[in-house]
Amino acid sequence: MRRMLIVAALICAAPAQAQDDRLIDVHRHAAWPWMEDEPYRDRTLAEMDANGVGIALLSIHDYDDLKHWAGAAPGRFLVGVKVPCPRNLDEPRYRCFPSSEGWVDLAWLEREIRAGRVKALHEVAPSYYGISSANPRLGPYFALAHRYGIPVGIHTQRGPAPGGRNSTRSDPNCCPDYDPAMGNPALLRPVLDRYSGLKLWIQHVGSGRGDYGPYWAETLSLLADYPNVFLDLSITNGAMPVEQYEEALRRLIDAGFGDRIMFGSDNLPIAPIRERLATMRWLSDTQRRAILHDNAARFFGMAD
Repeated sequence: MRRMLIVAALICAAPAQAQDDRLIDVHRHAAWPWMEDEPYRDRTLAEMDANGVGIALLSIHDYDDLKHWAGAAPGRFLVGVKVPCPRNLDEPRYRCFPSSEGWVDLAWLEREIRAGRVKALHEVAPSYYGISSANPRLGPYFALAHRYGIPVGIHTQRGPAPGGRNSTRSDPNCCPDYDPAMGNPALLRPVLDRYSGLKLWIQHVGSGRGDYGPYWAETLSLLADYPNVFLDLSITNGAMPVEQYEEALRRLIDAGFGDRIMFGSDNLPIAPIRERLATMRWLSDTQRRAILHDNAARFFGMAD
């Protein structure tokens, strides 16, 4: 009887899942400036809790998001800053950081990085602005990330297509400058050569179909040549057909990049994505854990 009581006490005292084992979502977004922060934040946290997400890398869209999101939920979000923000045909003229015309102020950004409140550039989306990632206007932002050793998340691949669901391009007034060719990962080579060792992860790997199909050859070549480049499959894992998601995972793992794949939801429902991953019996528990936690923990320095 005494032994049973001790076992019961240990079970009650142990958490259902250790904090350092919980899922890390490296691709989320805060509310847009015209939305209400509090209800959106509360729904985000509720979904994270329901699906075992310990920490999410959050892309903020305006200066006060630091207070309204990270300040209101300490320890749950790593903060990234979106740059540049796409131009709009109606108000607001810029989808984020409208007071500085879509380009976050560099002095503010450096101050927040030095204070430890901004941990990444995310989501850097040159294709929405119609420029290459090697465009000189982005140079000072990459230089800051390189100087302070913070990671950079880059929107890659051709999509989303015009009017595409689950994207800002579902709004016909958004993003008249969008250029799918600017999502080619090969355009990152001058950036990675100039800022040697820059920690960078390419986003949406494997996404798109038809005329907006993925840049597979360029993606695999970039990963092969730059070991400091990681990736997420956001959109591929949640919005593309499950067969396309599974094919993308197999291709990456067979090419030897299983230790660089990170989980990212891009604000799509997490539960179905996890269910999809669970059905892939050919994945080992170690590979699945690497995707959901270990690779991101290593990339963002949490393993230290």
